[in-house]
Amino acid sequence: MKPILLIHGYSSDGNKNTDQRIRQIYGGLPELLKDIYGEANVEAIDLSRWISLDDGVSLDDIARAMDRALKSDEYEHLLQSGFHVVIHSTGALVTRKWIHHYSPMPSPIDSVIHLAGANFGSGLAHIGRGTMARWKRQIFDGTDVGKKVLQSLEFGCQETIDLHLSLSQPGNDILKDFGVKEYCVVGSQVPKLMRKLPNRYVKEDNSDCTVRASTSNLNFNFVILEPTAKAESLTAAEVKKWNKRRNSNKTIDDELYEITGESFPEDEDRNVVPFGIAYETAHIGKDLSIVDGRTTRDEMREFFEMIPLYPDAELTPDQYHEVVEQFTAKTARTYEQAAQLPKEKDWNKQEQYEAHAMVIFRIFDRDGKRIRDYDIYFKSTDRRSGKIKLESLIEDNHYNKSDYTRSYYLRVQQFDGESWNNLLDNIGDMELEVTALEPDSDEISYVPLSKKLPATYAQKIIRPFQTTIVDVVLERLPSKNVFRIIQH
Repeated sequence: MKPILLIHGYSSDGNKNTDQRIRQIYGGLPELLKDIYGEANVEAIDLSRWISLDDGVSLDDIARAMDRALKSDEYEHLLQSGFHVVIHSTGALVTRKWIHHYSPMPSPIDSVIHLAGANFGSGLAHIGRGTMARWKRQIFDGTDVGKKVLQSLEFGCQETIDLHLSLSQPGNDILKDFGVKEYCVVGSQVPKLMRKLPNRYVKEDNSDCTVRASTSNLNFNFVILEPTAKAESLTAAEVKKWNKRRNSNKTIDDELYEITGESFPEDEDRNVVPFGIAYETAHIGKDLSIVDGRTTRDEMREFFEMIPLYPDAELTPDQYHEVVEQFTAKTARTYEQAAQLPKEKDWNKQEQYEAHAMVIFRIFDRDGKRIRDYDIYFKSTDRRSGKIKLESLIEDNHYNKSDYTRSYYLRVQQFDGESWNNLLDNIGDMELEVTALEPDSDEISYVPLSKKLPATYAQKIIRPFQTTIVDVVLERLPSKNVFRIIQH
């Protein structure tokens, strides 16, 4: 069997001035892997340690350092023999960056098993960059907070989104071109000690106290909206009129923008990644940790036993899809068990499992530049009795000040005491509205967007346990004063 490389997450390196024991990082995970796959079959387990708490070190630096380590005399055999990777949390981005920037095709990495991979970020990232977090690290740990790493972990990070989009493109696809098989497992519970903390991101529903299920899942959706020829032909006066109507909450032209691109995991040129939610499992904690929890060992064993890592098992697409189905069935069993959890006085475990979705908006102009000043509205237009307004499902709205992106977190499932109901099944039709402003000039206007979204389309692009990226390209028009031709 090929060697297994373990890659840890953010802050697991601890105090960089001490020699923290590997046992503290990985716990009993190496022994569990040997027990599952057979010690004779596990040729070697290489335990990595990388620095995440230095403010000047970026994920690109770490991926480059990983490449240098792999090319060293001591570990060059991994590149020659091939190897598997088991990651925790931020280790997902380190590994995917190495594949994207340095791996040959096919890659020496055969499989990547994501344990709560922070693929689309963590709510704790922007909090970790705060003043109090910095003081705590410097006073008690003697470290920085890892500012550049945390920037890559913030919701809506452009660099991270572009990484995932690139690895899903034909010619650069992580499975079809690099030959890397990925598997995602995440929990949806919170350790008791963290439930009383005054921070929503350590106790969010459908998260493991650090990573949302939807941000761990690599099965993401992608939609692009761009201006039509009608928007390009507008005069400055007409744009002013449409903006005035939009600001007065009046209907504007629906034909100024169109959906020009879509990408979904089940598309022919994409790959559905096995994704599962582990029962009563959290990101960290002596009992619930996905890496080494005392009560989660058997749960994680079930997932690992579904993943074929043996040397002669070259998985066909059909066999890989069988693992997708096995993970889905295991998640269904998780929810059957979760429905039976006893009620607690101050904690609703069923709500903790209710599926959520995340939607990330990136707003660009026609030149590909990011727009900073904009507003986004979901406006339900379906007045039929019993229809749910999509905007009523939004529980968190995060603006990434570094990359000018906006991320919405929606509760899309509800437990009725017996079963889990998909709230998206009952949403009504709506309109998506986007307006923008050029704060430094009155001579530049953005054509406002108003796009009708039938409920069926919203249900297509917003899905339980998944992240959806929506790129909006707004038409940017100069007034006639910007350039005049005067005939004498």
